[in-house]
Amino acid sequence: MKNLALLSLLLSFAVVSCETDIDLSVPVNEVGLVIDASIEQGQFAKVSLTETYPYTQVISLDSLLNLVVDSATVILSDGLFTDTLEFTIDPNSFPPVYYRGTNPALMGQVGRTYFLTVIAGQDTATASTTIPEVVALDSLAFEPDGDEPEFGRIRVWFRDPPVPGNHYRVFARTQAFPDFAPLRRSVFEDRIVNGDSIFFDISKPDPLPFFLVSDTLDFDERRRYTGGDTVDIKFCSISRDSYNFIRTYEAASGSFENPFSAPTFVKGNVNGAIGGFVGYGASYHTYIVP
Repeated sequence: MKNLALLSLLLSFAVVSCETDIDLSVPVNEVGLVIDASIEQGQFAKVSLTETYPYTQVISLDSLLNLVVDSATVILSDGLFTDTLEFTIDPNSFPPVYYRGTNPALMGQVGRTYFLTVIAGQDTATASTTIPEVVALDSLAFEPDGDEPEFGRIRVWFRDPPVPGNHYRVFARTQAFPDFAPLRRSVFEDRIVNGDSIFFDISKPDPLPFFLVSDTLDFDERRRYTGGDTVDIKFCSISRDSYNFIRTYEAASGSFENPFSAPTFVKGNVNGAIGGFVGYGASYHTYIVP
């Protein structure tokens, strides 16, 4: 017992002698511009502008709305025409505030390249994107779960064009939510399946980012369809740069609450700011679950 007591005392001295005061200084958040911009064929450009947010702060809907930049100059051009976008409030969209195009000559067209300039205070950012050729889905069907056949997912089929280098993004909405939401892993490419017939399943999308979705909705209500549900699907062709931006953004947001995940760097395509400008070649499809 004396030996154990002596050993414990020695260990205590060793631990105390090894203690070192570490001064961790958390860097002060520097305010920067964040751009989430898109344009698709037949639609006006849409640009959301916010400021960066401190990593250590709590996220809420109020705090996000306070980050909105509502006094910027946002200019869109295709090399021939120019449009200054107007600040818009749309309660049926998320985010509900954004800049929207007004010039009919600059509604999106397949194959055309668009140039974006954003001037906000002392910051100026630029970006460009192209709207790829549209690839439509071939068919849709309800895929019931084995244990609970009244619930399930939507399975879709399409044929990838034979030319390699196609990239896609998938959105969905139901009758409960007015705006399209991207799937949780919404992008994929044809590197392995080029030219093949492809199918994949679509689960019910969250109407808002996951940290704003109510916990009162159970799994069946949130993730699976059932008889009578109407689902609208927006299937989009995107460029390689847009694919890299969205893929890395989703990887970073997927590790939002995991302190042990490897750091992910978002590969934006905007110069002078954080974010991306994406061109969508979109096809629309509606399916009613029988």
